[in-house]
Amino acid sequence: MRELLLSLNNCSFGYSKNKIFENLFFNINDGDKIALVGRNGVGKTTLMDILSKKKTIDDGKSWFLPNLTTGYLVQKKKQNFSGSARQFIKKSCEDETNFDFKLERYARELKLNLNLNFNTLSGGLKRKVYLAELIIKNPKLLLLDEPTNHLDIESIIWLENYLVKEFKGSFLVVSHDRKFLKKITNKVFWLDRKNIKISPKGFYDFDNWSTQIIEHEKKVLKNKNNFLKQELDWLSKGIKARRKRNMKRKIQAKELELSVKQEQNEFIKSIKKINVTQADDSNDFFGPNVVASFFKVSKAYCDNKITLFKDFNFKLHKGEKIGLIGKNGSGKSTMFKFLTGDTQPDSGSVKIKHSINFSYFDQMGGQFNDQKSIKENLIPGGGDYLDVNGFKKHICGYLKNFLFDPKDVNNLVSTLSGGQRNRLLLAKVLANPKQLMILDEPTNDLDSDTLDILTDFINGYKGTVLISSHDRSFLDETVDKIFFFHGDGEIEFHLGLCSEILLNFQNKKIPTERKTKLRNENKISKINYHREIQKILKQIQIIEKKIQLEKKSLEDPQLYKNDKLKFEEVVNKISNYEKNLQLLEKEWIFLEEQNMIN
Repeated sequence: MRELLLSLNNCSFGYSKNKIFENLFFNINDGDKIALVGRNGVGKTTLMDILSKKKTIDDGKSWFLPNLTTGYLVQKKKQNFSGSARQFIKKSCEDETNFDFKLERYARELKLNLNLNFNTLSGGLKRKVYLAELIIKNPKLLLLDEPTNHLDIESIIWLENYLVKEFKGSFLVVSHDRKFLKKITNKVFWLDRKNIKISPKGFYDFDNWSTQIIEHEKKVLKNKNNFLKQELDWLSKGIKARRKRNMKRKIQAKELELSVKQEQNEFIKSIKKINVTQADDSNDFFGPNVVASFFKVSKAYCDNKITLFKDFNFKLHKGEKIGLIGKNGSGKSTMFKFLTGDTQPDSGSVKIKHSINFSYFDQMGGQFNDQKSIKENLIPGGGDYLDVNGFKKHICGYLKNFLFDPKDVNNLVSTLSGGQRNRLLLAKVLANPKQLMILDEPTNDLDSDTLDILTDFINGYKGTVLISSHDRSFLDETVDKIFFFHGDGEIEFHLGLCSEILLNFQNKKIPTERKTKLRNENKISKINYHREIQKILKQIQIIEKKIQLEKKSLEDPQLYKNDKLKFEEVVNKISNYEKNLQLLEKEWIFLEEQNMIN
């Protein structure tokens, strides 16, 4: 029998008279790997705060296993620290067993430079620091609130593998990344209308399970309405001799009517979808065939030590939907800044057709003034109406389409959760989408329903779309072309699904033949990595000498003229040697990494 870690029984929590949870009941056991899902604003982060003991329940009973160790990765964390990333982690983890070994290992696998000053780190790098800190502590229960936000895809895949293959405890995770949730979970907590529904299966079955629940609720409500109708019909034909009995039944029917109406309204609200109208779909609106041109674009930072673009050429055509993937800091946001005019290339040119305007979803949220209200941010000129695709719409009616309560339009933007803030930004962007839509990490903090609507909008949109995202499922469903930013100015253009491209890239990191050999050797005994590395280095030296010898023969200016076949033979040899050299170098890097781990 699995050990019980914590239990909440008949618990309630809220602010003032507004209850977020009522009659909440659930257990978390050892080995539970739980996806916590629900719409933005239903209380997912609040529940995490309760489980981490940052908040306490108002009513009910809660029980936690004595000495239960809990690690909590919060969604947004503002923390100042004047030292290095290494010092930041060390201050809370240095007493952990094998601290130095673990720190070096996780830093290497997360591609984290421990010597950088903590306060200068980007949001993605700070996220890695917090992750490394939690993993080193190895708590029995992990609470992860949007752990993939601001992480590059390579780090997300690493985190997936860690949680599935290495982490021995339990975890509760909130994430918008469906592929991530499908791979790591064995249970689902669906937070809906102040309570939790529990699926004993992982998130992979969520769509099927939730659809069955919704259909069952529809039938229950239909039966209640039928019963109510029968009661009201009976009362309308009531017998006068039974007036006293009829009066009691009439009161009960009225109470039932109010209860069914409230239940029905809450149910409809819980399944309501965001309603977004498409922009003008006339061909003239979306402009000329070529939207933008990149010609020999180069860009570097830090005295040319960091190269983002190197002689990059590309023509962006009308109607293309392209995803941008790659490590943080490899140039994705810089490409967007070229198009918006916020950054200029060091050399080369970026030309945008004069008739093209753009809509920009900025992951940093710079388009909002936090100290102004929702209404003031959407209608900066004042009034109650905003332009939505050429039509005037009242702000309350428009925001209801994005699941905002009309009475909240005068609330400050600073009071919104991360998901609500991004939903508001979508409302602003989609109110009047331009010919070119630039979406920088639009999926962060969004719930599944909002993601579905954004996906449907993009698929129906006839303009040009560029999306930078670490959400593989979202990219698979919205784009069919990928820019893969490898760093050091290397940018590859691919046709196809993001997931397939990443899988192919992972498989190419080491030659297939070598993978099989290493797996077989590993089954027999532990690999002597030092010896294997020396073998590879010798092979590399041999091939480099062969390439030099062949290139010397090409120095003869008469070779091509006198013996064309010989010339082509030498060129082909050099090409084959260089391919083999690249494979060996990748294998060498792989073995070096394994040697450091083991």
